[in-house]
Amino acid sequence: MNSLFEEKYDELFAEFNYYVVEHPEFARRIPRDALVVLLDRNDPVFSRENLRRVKNYLQHDDNPDRPVLYVQVGRLAPVKSRLRDLRLMTRVPDYVI
Repeated sequence: MNSLFEEKYDELFAEFNYYVVEHPEFARRIPRDALVVLLDRNDPVFSRENLRRVKNYLQHDDNPDRPVLYVQVGRLAPVKSRLRDLRLMTRVPDYVI
């Protein structure tokens, strides 16, 4: 489960970072030194594993009064390509040669 957990965590963490950049009013509600815990309401196994890891982290945290915020992820929008103006060609274009 480690690699699956890590992959999902990395994806959710990246998406969370995009979200706070796009929604600064949401980001302002997060205290400066807060520990943000990502939870997926549709994946209780992931959420329990993340809570387990956070609990272990907090036992060794240098700031015993660190605020902890839980962010429930409802769902992810479908991934879509950012590519535009694609062309199919049957030969290599001149600019490459």
